[in-house]
Amino acid sequence: MSRVYIVAEIGCNHNGDVELAKKMVNEAKACGVDAVKFQTFNSRELISKYAPKADYQKVTTGNDESQLEMTRKLELSHEDYLMLRDYALSLGLDTFSTPFDMESMKFLQENGQSVWKIPSGEITNVPYLERIRDIQCENKEIILSTGMSTIEEIEFAVDILKDSFNTKLTILHCNTEYPTTDEDVNLRAILELKDKFPQYHIGLSDHSVGTIAAIAAVAYEITFIEKHFTLDKNFYGPDHKASATPDELRELCESVRRAEIMLGSKEKHVTSSEAKNKSIARKSIVAKRAIQKGEVLDERNITCKRPGNGISPIHWYEVLGQVAERDFEEDELITLSSIAWEE
Repeated sequence: MSRVYIVAEIGCNHNGDVELAKKMVNEAKACGVDAVKFQTFNSRELISKYAPKADYQKVTTGNDESQLEMTRKLELSHEDYLMLRDYALSLGLDTFSTPFDMESMKFLQENGQSVWKIPSGEITNVPYLERIRDIQCENKEIILSTGMSTIEEIEFAVDILKDSFNTKLTILHCNTEYPTTDEDVNLRAILELKDKFPQYHIGLSDHSVGTIAAIAAVAYEITFIEKHFTLDKNFYGPDHKASATPDELRELCESVRRAEIMLGSKEKHVTSSEAKNKSIARKSIVAKRAIQKGEVLDERNITCKRPGNGISPIHWYEVLGQVAERDFEEDELITLSSIAWEE
């Protein structure tokens, strides 16, 4: 399988503070991710003044302000984003940002972005999807999050995006509850996505607590993991409590890489590391008691014991009824020259 691409979703967890965002980039790099991702938006273009907060936003940021007022505090200026992007690139991290409105999309396109992450909330936004589809750039990739979506809605979005010329498309299983309860993570939905969209890459945008979901998803041969990232789950803001701390993100990266190795080749074979243990752990046919030459070998005078460097018990019924060619002491390996032994 290909190496899983791991993205630290900084998103808006910098709380509009560019120095905090820069520190987060450094921490994400130390954790071992492949990329960091931001969110680019103009709050007025994204949210109407009548839009209520989601329940999880009320829990994390209170109910004294509107969604628009909350989101205004989380914006980065275009200049700040470009500085952070260039800084992350200088550290060897891939860097991109999710546009949440057409103005932001135009800004990112003009500044050379080639990876386009579509958030779950835009999966039914036809003008948005068509605009992403029509962007022309080198090495274009589209990543589609599918939280809150039915298969039919995903098919609808993919039907629009598939006409984007020469574009790699990755579809992410996702649940848009922050944090997602264990009961709602539903990793087996990845199997349906792989079945319905076999020509595309499938990944996971993980909003659950901890690292288990992302690690378990590797077994489904996904190619992409996105995990929200924070320096402190108690910071102000809607996404911090559903985000991974540096320790958690480091554990996720290390565990995913171990899981990739552990998945192996799909072929059952004896490894070189275990082959040396065969003679120690397996058994051979041995004398159950002292045996005299000429005795017939049966269950009264032979048994199976370690080590496994003699006649394997796989040949038990071939040995039964044979005649001892010499004397054997108790526990001595039985040897017979009259049978052609094959494992």
